[in-house]
Amino acid sequence: MLEVQDLPDDLQACQQLLCELSAAYDRLQQIYEELLATCTIVQDSQLKLEQEKEALELTIKELMNRLYGRRSERHKVSPDQVPLDFGDGDAVPVIPDVTEDEAFVAEHDEKKRRRRKKKRGDGKFPEHLERRVERIEPSLPDGVRLEDCQLIGVDNVEILEFDRPQLWVRRLEYPKYKIPAQPQLNVLQGEREISLIPGGSFGFGIAAEVLFNKYALHLPLYRQQDPFAQLGWSPNRSTLCQIVMSSADLLRPLAMLATGRVLASSVINTDDTEVTLLTPREGKGSRKARFWIYRSNENHALYDVFAFTNSRSRAGPDEFLKDFHGTICGDCYSGYVNIEDVTNGRIAFSACNTHARRYVFNSREQHPELSSEILALYRALYDIEERGRRLDPVERFLLRRRESVPLMKRIGFLIESPAARKLLPKSKLGTAMGYLRNNWEALKRFLSDARLPIDNNEAERDLRRIAVGRRNWLFVGSEDGGERAAVILTVVASAHRHDLDVWAYLRDVLERLAKGEDNLEDLLPDVWKASHPQHIRTFREEERQHRADERRYRHAERRIARVKA
Repeated sequence: MLEVQDLPDDLQACQQLLCELSAAYDRLQQIYEELLATCTIVQDSQLKLEQEKEALELTIKELMNRLYGRRSERHKVSPDQVPLDFGDGDAVPVIPDVTEDEAFVAEHDEKKRRRRKKKRGDGKFPEHLERRVERIEPSLPDGVRLEDCQLIGVDNVEILEFDRPQLWVRRLEYPKYKIPAQPQLNVLQGEREISLIPGGSFGFGIAAEVLFNKYALHLPLYRQQDPFAQLGWSPNRSTLCQIVMSSADLLRPLAMLATGRVLASSVINTDDTEVTLLTPREGKGSRKARFWIYRSNENHALYDVFAFTNSRSRAGPDEFLKDFHGTICGDCYSGYVNIEDVTNGRIAFSACNTHARRYVFNSREQHPELSSEILALYRALYDIEERGRRLDPVERFLLRRRESVPLMKRIGFLIESPAARKLLPKSKLGTAMGYLRNNWEALKRFLSDARLPIDNNEAERDLRRIAVGRRNWLFVGSEDGGERAAVILTVVASAHRHDLDVWAYLRDVLERLAKGEDNLEDLLPDVWKASHPQHIRTFREEERQHRADERRYRHAERRIARVKA
């Protein structure tokens, strides 16, 4: 620091000193600005790192929940939570009458109480099962004979046993005859039976077993070789492949008939899933292909139709739906979002609300207030849909207009509210709000047509047979193989949907098709079911009814709690 005595006396020296000090000040000012800019950059980087850290923590938490947490998307809302007030004046939904719910809950609780009181030993095996009685006599003391004892009772203990299935050979004898009195006639011999494979020696029961194992139990062909070998027959994998190919060719007309029935419906639920397709001829190891499901809930078309495409381009659905007039329900796949404009109104699109709800559910940790209210509104919507299951279309439409419309209006107001607009577009809830805004018209389309479901859960649930099987068979060998798989899956899934014994159905249908059955209507699962009641799996309907009762019970409890609150 300069002292007064250090200052120069002449004017020129003072001017020189001032110039040097000014230059030094400018350099310091520049350094200060650079340091300030560096601090700003560091602060921005720190903020960005904190945001990335928070996002990674949320991602890790989400992944841990997927691995080890509950699969259910149930969201518990605090009873003290008050709906957000954005001044719309429509925050209070219609309160339903819960008298019927209270009666159902009481009846359900009584049933559960009686089931708990029932002793475990009371369960008996079905009466139609064969009983092989074994009498186990006690050890008698020395000198005592069984004839000296008095029988005072018998304890019956039943143990369910299992014998391995058995292969057997059906030997067909074709005797040859001639008529001595008429030597000009040819030798007489019975007509040969038609086999699955021309010149083959495999019965339709073998074909049904191979198809059932592969497409119902998800057992690849190479894993079927060992079970067959344990029974005494060691087939080559090529033999099993030939059985599958021949069966698919026979079943194709039946699958096409089911497809026509589905396309004649007014509403189709659809979804797709990825599968690996081997493409050695293209110079690549593999590529991503798709399996599609088209599902109808109308009585004339209770079938699951599968289709295979080598990509996810809209050309596949466009080709399948070229003759369809109605509404498709699915996720917001880009090929469906603008399908109404592309088809000039021939096809409308209804979006799946479960997908929209899931986006909000995954963001609940970041923005609990807004997400919780939207989730609560969706929960009320699904409660209404549960009540509407038991109503006819007209009553369901009126129920939706009375109770569901105000709730959807509230959701629409929330996603357009200032609080939702202020969210970062790439944040989890910001992404969810953008998804709802962009697809809002398709998401609320179910309100205008009682035939439309609120979501696409049924199609997604049926498509899981592909996702489960994919873990075992890993890939599709060729496009022809994918098309054959789609044909067989159509028949198998449709039969399963009607609670049929799939093996018995396949065996009978394959044999009749091979023998030239021309009335394909009789071979459809719903028609075949009526003529073969012994092959209906009644336990499946019982299980569905039990799940439906449990679901209805939970929804009724929530409605009662909401009304009492």
